[in-house]
This record gives sequence, C-alpha cells and structure tokens, in this order.
Amino acid sequence: MTAFCDELDDRVPAVPIREDIARLREDFLVLAAHEIRTPVTSLLLQLQLTKRMSEREPENTPAWAAAMLAVFDRQLGRLARLCDDMFQVRRVEPVQRASARSPVDLVALVREVVAAAVAHRPAARGAIAVAAEGAVVGRWDRSQIERMAFHLIKNALTFGEGKPIAIEVRATRARARLIVRDHGMGIAREDQERIFARFERAVPAERFGGLGLGLYIAHAAARAHGGAIRVESELGRGAVFIVDLPLAPRSLGRERAARAARAGRARPSRRGLARRSPELPLSAHLKLAHVKHAHHRAQRPH
Repeated sequence: MTAFCDELDDRVPAVPIREDIARLREDFLVLAAHEIRTPVTSLLLQLQLTKRMSEREPENTPAWAAAMLAVFDRQLGRLARLCDDMFQVRRVEPVQRASARSPVDLVALVREVVAAAVAHRPAARGAIAVAAEGAVVGRWDRSQIERMAFHLIKNALTFGEGKPIAIEVRATRARARLIVRDHGMGIAREDQERIFARFERAVPAERFGGLGLGLYIAHAAARAHGGAIRVESELGRGAVFIVDLPLAPRSLGRERAARAARAGRARPSRRGLARRSPELPLSAHLKLAHVKHAHHRAQRPH
C-alpha cells in the first residue's frame, strides 16, 4: 500500500492542487469579508454618531469616554481596511490597468498615509521621516497609489522592530520614485521574490499576523500604472522597498500618432525634394521662382 501511494504521489500534479487551495482560500476570504463588513459598517456609523455628539457637548463627555472612542475608531478602521484587503484578493490582478486617473501629488499623499498610520499606532510617532523636495505630481489612480503606500509603510512598521523608518519621494523627467527604508529584521535573499505573491509570507504565522496580501496589493498597484516595485534587503539589516511610477502615461494611440508624425518629418516626399533644395528656406525659394518667372517674360518676343 505504501508503495502504491508513493507511485500515486508522483503522478499527481502539484500545481493544480496549489491552484485549488489558492482558489478555496480566495472564496473563503471573500465570504468572510462579506460577513464581517456588514457589522463593521454599522459599528462605524454608530461610532461616528457618538463622536459627533461628544464633540457637541464636550463638557458632558468624560475623559475616559473620549479615550475609548479613539480606541474604537482605530480598531474599527483596522477591521474595515482588513475587509477591503480581503476583497482585493479578486479585484486586484497584476495585469489590471488603472482606470480612474487624475493628478495626484505623491508627496502629499504619502504624508497623509503616514499621518493616518501614526494615528493608528501612536507608538510610531516620531519614528517615520519623509524626505521630499517639492511636489511630485503624476496622473495615477489615487485609491490604488494610496493603498500601495499604506501597505509599504505598514510593512515597515510591522517588521522594522521599532527602529526609525525613512521615506523618500523624488522625481526624474519621466518617473516618480518612492523609497521606504526600515532597519528591522530584513528579508532573506531566497524570499525576496515570492513575498510579492498572493498569500506569501517570509515570517512565521504564529509570530506575525496578516493574510500575506499587503505586498501583493502594492505590487499589483505599481504594475497597474506601468511601474515596478522591488526590494533590497539582508537578514538583520532592514529592507528597502523601491517603487518607480511613470509620471505622464501616454495612450497607445497617441504614441503611434507621435511616431508617425516624427517619421513624416524625417522623410520628406520625393515631390518636395524635386521641387526645392532642402538647404534653402521657403521664402528664398519663392523669391527665386518670382525672379525666374520675370526672366521668362522678359525673353518672350513682343
């Protein structure tokens, strides 16, 4: 029987089984997200109503109640974002293209994400520094870029071991670059490629929570804009995540029209070459033609 099982194992393809497991995991997460989102949405509405009432009558709101409302706000926000990530399992694909593009200042967006992250993790206050020179504006899907920045910063906070985090935003003529650097536990070289895959993790699940979707979502957002994301890291020496995004995407039709126009300017027609020499400007050719016409009229017999 053991020999039969060993022989059977060699015949069973491993890839389809892994695909089935991934599909079952997706179905479970989407179903769980639907079930969790309804009570979370209701609780968020009740929380917002309670906060408004406490802000209108601060004298009647005890200090301990205000502190509890702040805690509820942070934890419910965390649950709501977790539900969104679970929905992203099916919505986000690496080949998806960003559709809702608008001008976005990457520097301002990153500062907003950092402020939100610090609000949810007060212990991180002062640990994150953002360096940028002026605005870096591109045409991107704001929600996707915001989600990408959030997951990169969250990843640095989770695995940075409480050490300082440095974020840099800069631009070249064609691309914007976002760099998130932590000084934490680092990532082994053999794990650096697979951490961007769905449900993949390079840390033990019993020590760190999460679904293994954050870096996958960040990678998909970068790819959706024609950009790229990579990591440079060594174990025990932190990690650097580098994102490159095109600043001014151009449609395929516009690119073809531009290439055709450039080709037309580079190759003048044979008729034009026969009529006039390319060394002289058009005005000089017109004057020369006028002189020739006058000369011919003078040569005619009266």
